[in-house]
Parts: sequence; C-alpha cells; structure tokens
Amino acid sequence: MVLKQQARLGAYWLIGSQIINMGTVFFVAVFLARLLEIYQFGLMTLSTVIFLLGSLLTTGAFRETLIVRQNLKPETISGLFWLNLALSLGVGLVCLAAAAPVARFLDAAEFEPLMWVVAGSIVANGIGTIPGAIRVVKRDFARIGSQTAIITIALAPVAILMALYGFGAMSAVMTTFIYHLLTCVLNWYYAGWKPQSRFSMRAVEPARPTLLVMLGQQTLDVANSQFDRGIIGSLLGPHALGLYSIGRRLNDLMTDAIIAPANSVTMPLVASIQGNIERLRSAYVQTLSLTMILAVPANLGLLAVGDLAIHVLFGEKWLEATPVLRAFVFLGLLGAISSVQRSIVQGGGRPDIWLRIQVAQTLANLAAVVAASSFGITAIAGAMVVRAILLSPLAFIAAGKMTDVGPRAYAGVMLKPIQAGIVMLLTVLLARTLLPAGMQPVAALAILVSVGAATYFAALGLLARSQLTHALSLVMPKRFVFRS
Repeated sequence: MVLKQQARLGAYWLIGSQIINMGTVFFVAVFLARLLEIYQFGLMTLSTVIFLLGSLLTTGAFRETLIVRQNLKPETISGLFWLNLALSLGVGLVCLAAAAPVARFLDAAEFEPLMWVVAGSIVANGIGTIPGAIRVVKRDFARIGSQTAIITIALAPVAILMALYGFGAMSAVMTTFIYHLLTCVLNWYYAGWKPQSRFSMRAVEPARPTLLVMLGQQTLDVANSQFDRGIIGSLLGPHALGLYSIGRRLNDLMTDAIIAPANSVTMPLVASIQGNIERLRSAYVQTLSLTMILAVPANLGLLAVGDLAIHVLFGEKWLEATPVLRAFVFLGLLGAISSVQRSIVQGGGRPDIWLRIQVAQTLANLAAVVAASSFGITAIAGAMVVRAILLSPLAFIAAGKMTDVGPRAYAGVMLKPIQAGIVMLLTVLLARTLLPAGMQPVAALAILVSVGAATYFAALGLLARSQLTHALSLVMPKRFVFRS
C-alpha cells in the first residue's frame, strides 16, 4: 500500500495544520480587507509578488532538489547550502537597492519600507531552506505541521493590531517576515544538521542538472502565478490590483488548504518509489481522487455564492471583485488537478517533462495576460481560464504515461465528484431563488452553504460511496470512516 502509516500520520498533521492555517489566514485577511483601503491591499499583494520573485533563486529550487535527489552526499548538500546563502544575501541587497526606484515608479512612497522588510523575508527564508528540506526528506511532517500552525496563530493578532494602529500594508508584510524568521530558526534547530565549513562548486556538480531544472520550474511557477498580478499592479495600479487580489483570495486560500498538505506528503513519497509503476499509479489515483472530492465543492460552491461570500466576509466595497472570483473557480479546480500531476511527474523522476509543460503554460499565460490587460481585471482572469483549459491535456497525458492511467481510469476518478458538484450547484442556485427578498447576506450565505454541503456529500454518497469512503480513509482515523 502506497500510503504507509508514517505518511498517513504525516497527512493528518499536515492537513490539520493547513486547516488551522487556512482559518487563521482567512480570519486575518477578512480583518485586513475591512481595515485597509483597496490600494493598500494592492500594495500588500505587490510586496508578495516581489517576495516570490526574490525567492526564485533562494528557496524552492534548492528545497525540491533535495527532496527529489534524496541520495545526495553530505558535501553536495553543504555546497548547496553555501550557494543558497550567497544567493539569498545577494537578492536581499538587490531588493534593498531597488526599494526607492520602485516606490517612485508606483508613486507610492509607503512601498519603499515594505520592500526593506521583504528583503529581510527573502534572506530569512533562504537561510532556512536547506535544513527545512532535510526535515521534509526525514518526513518530519507532524512537527512541521504543528509549528506552522502555532506560528500562524500567534502572529494573527500581531497583524490585526498593527492594522488597527494604522500601519497599513506593513501589518501583513512585517508579520510575514517574523514568520519566515521563526521558521528558519526552527528548521535549523530540528534538522539536526550542520554544513561543512568548506565550499566548492565542484561539490554542487552532482546536483546541478536537477537544480537547474527545478530553478526553471520555479521561475515558470512564479511567472504563471504572479505575472498577472505584476502586470495589473504596474499598468493598472494598486487599486485595480487590490480588487483582483480579493477576487483570487478565496480561491487561493482553499487551494492552499486542500492541495498543499496532500502534495507535501505525495512529493517525497513519490520520489521514494520512482520506477515502481504500480505504486506510482496507486499514489496518483488515490491523491487525485481525494483532490477531486475536496476541490469540486469548494470551487463550484463559490460559483453559486461568490458575491455573497465577498459581501459578508470582506465588505460591500469589494463587490467589484466578484467576476474575478467566479472566473478563478475554474482555474482553481484545474490548478488543483495540475498540482497533483506535478507531484507525480516531478517526484517520479521526470522534472524535465514538467519543465516543458510549464514552458508552454507560461508562454501562453504571458500572451493571454498581455492581450487582455487593456480590457481590465475581469478580462485578464477570463483569458487565464481559457489558457488553462486549452493546455490542461498536457499534464493529463504526461502523468498518465508515467502511471499507466488512461482515459477510463481518469473518468472513474473524476466524473462522479464533478456530477455531484453539478447537482450541488443547481440545488444551491434553486435554493437561492427561493430565499425571501431582503434577507441579510450573512443569513443567506449560511443557509446556502449548508444546503450545498449536504447536497454534495449526499449526491456523492449515492453516486460513488466507495470512492468517498476510501478518500476519507486516507485522511481520517479508521474508526471515524463508515464502511460501505
């Protein structure tokens, strides 16, 4: 069986911690959206874009290289650390030097100190990358999950208090820096590892091919996920970026909570069973099934009640973001599926294949965003959805070839959750027409969410009880799972 007891327990911790994180981050986002002006929210989002751009050379590529190449020698791992340290410091200095010019370009003086703090976050995140990756390879999932949840909860009131005292976007940027600083310290403490004192580029050579591929993938990831925000912020301004960000916010939060924990466990597991097609197939089918069961109702539910959710959670001033939110429903579902396929292809030892897929996606994404930028944020969101739909077969084919999963197997895993989701969507839309006119948005949202959840799981239980039961068995203790 692919999901051994250690991985299962790790999944419990990671999924539990991600649910806590989602709730905490969501709570903070709601407060900040109500306290900050729309343009301040846009500046906060733009600082996140810069952080991700700065972290390209310092975080993800090194982390995933160690996860995929779990047999690297100690001197190679040490070489990767010293190289990463130098890059982190260099990128941090560049960010400091660019702070004033970027602030002048945006005509937003308050953005300069935001970039100073972002530089600190880049350095702290980079320094903690190698020991953090070592913990993942050791499958220290429980401790990673619990520490992430504790830090996130502890920092939530800090962000809110800073916003209440008028710190604006700095409230989120500063707490992000503290989060990465604490995570860095804990990674070093629990990794049980020290780098060798000497550095040689020759020591890094065994990891160079994988590192370059991972760096390419990270670059393409950031381009795919952040290029739209960068274009909007630079061409349409912080106000438009703020609206666009709220339109993506609910989708991003749900994706992080549903997909990230599963992939955090799947990636190192798949890397450890490279070459075993039967086990890869089992891992792929199980993870894809669980992802579909969770992602379908979350995304289709927003399609039905997205405007109510924005009104209740963020306030009436954000209702202009509703069309963007509804467009990203489709992108969110495709993105959830794609992230599972990436874990299989990349963890299965073929990062080069995924790199080629990402190149195609990135070029199409850039073209779509640039072409739609003059028509506003809704057109940009729609163009990204069309791109995702047209190119989605590439990932299905790649993962399918590696795991011997064909169209019939895909249909068996995906169709029933989609059918149950359509039943849920139609039921909620019908229920919405029956609600009394003038009902308070919070009451209407509570009723419709309850109706949607009950309808979805009832429909899925009728259509695919065994699939639902098996999915629950992957993330819940056996005594809580009903047997069919």
